[in-house]
Amino acid sequence: MEGVEVRRSADRFATVAPATPDAAEGWALTRHSFSFGEHYDPDRVGFGSLLALNDETVRAGTGYPEHTHRDVEIVTWVVSGELRHADTAHPDDSVATIEPGEVQGLSAGSGVTHAEGAAADADVRFVQTWIRPDAPGGTPSYVVGGFKPAYLASTWVAAASGSDPTAVVDLRSRGTTLWVTRLETGEERTLPASASAYVLLARGAVDVDGVGPLDEGDALELTVPAPLRVVAREPAEILAWTFA
Repeated sequence: MEGVEVRRSADRFATVAPATPDAAEGWALTRHSFSFGEHYDPDRVGFGSLLALNDETVRAGTGYPEHTHRDVEIVTWVVSGELRHADTAHPDDSVATIEPGEVQGLSAGSGVTHAEGAAADADVRFVQTWIRPDAPGGTPSYVVGGFKPAYLASTWVAAASGSDPTAVVDLRSRGTTLWVTRLETGEERTLPASASAYVLLARGAVDVDGVGPLDEGDALELTVPAPLRVVAREPAEILAWTFA
């Protein structure tokens, strides 16, 4: 379909963190939609304002130690398990816990140090996006919030946005919005209207009009306005980043 590109899950780059005594197959598996770290493809260096889109599975009781970011908007959506997070944008030393159906926003601004990982008793899977801000610098900030399951199952919900005041995360990227929805088998949604979009099937299986089937981890790149209809073949969760 003109203006619509399918990106299959199997075509993503993969990084496996080193094995540990408690995680023989590695303590984390990351699937990168775009060039990241040692993975580089000049044709896959982002999309719209997206700099990175990482689908992470981190083993129970493990995680990423403290590291620093600047001049990037980091948006994290938890798919399963619990994510533990601590950073220097917090006014104290508290550790936040982010659960499925919740979104976390960390605006790195002039510089922020953070650490994140899984709870002690279960793996966590989350989708983390790095977004280019409209301008560098600024004071780092942090927010987390969620949505009732019935709301997520009824419509597209603005989880993070530079222009939608209903979003939990206020992005410093005015033209970018992250929408999330959940579908039961047989239910349908029309993709949010936008000039361009990146759509990731985080869970489940769907059929897309004019495109065909998508399975978990597959994605669509839309470079033209395309209000496509999506029908769930099994319970599904969809993340859609739209760009003005």
